[in-house]
Amino acid sequence: MAESHSGVESIAQIPADQVRDALRRTMVLGLPQVESERPVFYFDRVVQWDSYDSENNPWDWASAPVSETQKPPVSPVCAYEFFSPLGRQGIHTTEVGSFQPTTLVVTMVDNDFDEVKGFSYLTIGPGGQKWYFRYWRPAMSLGPMTVYQIHCAAGDD
Repeated sequence: MAESHSGVESIAQIPADQVRDALRRTMVLGLPQVESERPVFYFDRVVQWDSYDSENNPWDWASAPVSETQKPPVSPVCAYEFFSPLGRQGIHTTEVGSFQPTTLVVTMVDNDFDEVKGFSYLTIGPGGQKWYFRYWRPAMSLGPMTVYQIHCAAGDD
């Protein structure tokens, strides 16, 4: 909800901090009781070389990187929804391979979104299934509070 657009003021002003707190508390209500089964977001290792090409690969593979960093995994407050377009069929096998086109949509508010921005994949539940980042849905807003939805696709590993 924008405060104004093209000179037109918004009809409502919401107490964003109270709404944000209520949404986050509701999201916590939906998380698994077992802490190890809650969503955990993982980040790729970032390696910087002294001399590298446009793909960030070193010119000399024998040279040591200048820096190597990896952001630690995080488990923010969020809600998630599972989608299985194949229904009860499960895995879909074709001539070129097996596919598991299930999707996980993760919803979170702005404070928590900042923690996961740039993640590579997440795990959730007891099986260790990896869900790889695909795209951010356009952000929605309730006044000064922004709500984000992240689409992830199941991996085969």
